[in-house]
Amino acid sequence: MLTSTIFRSLRGHGAASWTGLHRVPTTLLRQRTLNALYPLDWARCLSTDGGKEKKLSKRKVAMVAGYLGTGYHGVQLNKNVETIENELRRAILEVGAMRESNFVDLAKIDWSRSSRTDKGVHAACLVFAGKLLIDENRVNGRTGRVRGLTDALNAALPPTIRIFSSTRVNKRFSARKACVLREYEYFMPLSFFKDSTFTQRSPGPFVEEQVLDKFFTALRKYEGIHDFHNFTKSRSHFYKLHARLQHQRARNAAQGSWDEDRDEAENDEDAEDIDLDDEYAPENFSQFEGPDAKSRKVLLRHRRTIYSCSGSLLEDFCGEPYVRVHIVGQAFLLHQIRYMVGGALAVATGGISTDTFDAALKTNRIIRVPIAPAEGLVLLSSSFGGKLHTVSLFEDFNTQLAQERKDLSHRVLLTPREEDEMVRFRETTIYPEVARAWNGETNLERWQAYLERSYESNDSLDHADIRSALEEVQQEQTAKKERQQAMVQQNRIEHVHQNAQRSLMPKQFTTKFCVRYSIAPGIFTSDLRRGLARHLREGRMPLNADEEQLFAYIDKVGVQKLAAEGRQLRLSIRK
Repeated sequence: MLTSTIFRSLRGHGAASWTGLHRVPTTLLRQRTLNALYPLDWARCLSTDGGKEKKLSKRKVAMVAGYLGTGYHGVQLNKNVETIENELRRAILEVGAMRESNFVDLAKIDWSRSSRTDKGVHAACLVFAGKLLIDENRVNGRTGRVRGLTDALNAALPPTIRIFSSTRVNKRFSARKACVLREYEYFMPLSFFKDSTFTQRSPGPFVEEQVLDKFFTALRKYEGIHDFHNFTKSRSHFYKLHARLQHQRARNAAQGSWDEDRDEAENDEDAEDIDLDDEYAPENFSQFEGPDAKSRKVLLRHRRTIYSCSGSLLEDFCGEPYVRVHIVGQAFLLHQIRYMVGGALAVATGGISTDTFDAALKTNRIIRVPIAPAEGLVLLSSSFGGKLHTVSLFEDFNTQLAQERKDLSHRVLLTPREEDEMVRFRETTIYPEVARAWNGETNLERWQAYLERSYESNDSLDHADIRSALEEVQQEQTAKKERQQAMVQQNRIEHVHQNAQRSLMPKQFTTKFCVRYSIAPGIFTSDLRRGLARHLREGRMPLNADEEQLFAYIDKVGVQKLAAEGRQLRLSIRK
């Protein structure tokens, strides 16, 4: 089976023990280290042409970074707190790859990042991009690597923030807009399941295998397209956040310190950092619109696509058994992943019933879902695509297809060697810190009190209404599927007999295909759809074939064969 590199398995689970990482280097010490390694800073490493200095050019560069989020307020630009992005731009300025006039306002260098992370969250792989000052003679013509820049930046950064590669990319590349997938991990000790179980709500004996089975089953239910209104902040929170951001933008506009990407704060979990005074205070995580509200109006902004969501037991994660959750999605709402983990944990340990969990995910009923602690969340990776597919993080099937375009240079940001460095940093730095945080910072009594409040707020739910709502949703989905199937069948008939341009596949077919075969969306999936449509036109399968029949046919013919046929069609159209 073909798999995208975005769905990569965990290779090892870190060091056996935690020895402690300390941000010892001060700015002075880092400058001394930098000068020792690079007697001439980046800006002075100028090429010469006939004895004359050649000025550095401002060119778009993509940097793959990893960092330990401990002690930082996530990825954002804020002069009042320590952030990863502040450290990085100071390093870029320090090595001479940025003018001082651009330091305050990164919009001048078209700055972007593939994701955001909240306070304290770690990232094994995140891509930053901006127009930096580089010497074109130092750019490798084949790979786009900017020679010397990665080493210079790492010498200027603390050891808990690493740059794995620096690559010259297309000037139109935006790390945020081109990112089509984000991949996360969440780790929690196996013992945390028992600590989160209340005997009065789950009176039977605690059976580890049964609890884990329920947890893993619940995680799989997230796959596909769902309305995650119960798995994020309340709507009133966003109104308050929007007002606060507007005030901050007005306050910072004169200094040019506003980050335009903050406008995306209502769209992605990656797009906001909240410093909560009380992590589990009821007012911070209440999802109710009002004391009497029982349902919410459906909003498109709550709809999110999850391509993969699974769990596994790690017998030895830094010396202890842990449970690992692996989630791949297009984009996430604020704290959505932690709510997803908390919801699965609640149903697995008997805090909420299976019907209540299903209603939280499938209906518009307001249901309180607990949010899991922040200690275990790690941004693992991302994937790039889009119409202008000029960048891949790793070399994958979409990369090979994108490189067939001769009018654009396609860059791969990580070689196998650079990927090994990233994995080493993840396993020896990030994973031990995750284990240390769980062992040292989790307030169990506070967590259990928060869980009890969460569950009590659901006690007033009308379970007959919950079951009725689920039945109604099921009936609506069945009727909708029948209508869509009739429409698709008519489209196919008109396409075959009248050559009319119609959609031949059911709605959300590509998403379901990606979920089923663990393949990232992109050129490859488009080619497969093209090849499958050809088989429909040629009568190799019935025109009334439904979704399951289509997948059965794909299994029979083969994913690779259909995609190859679709590729040939695409190339013949270009000619």
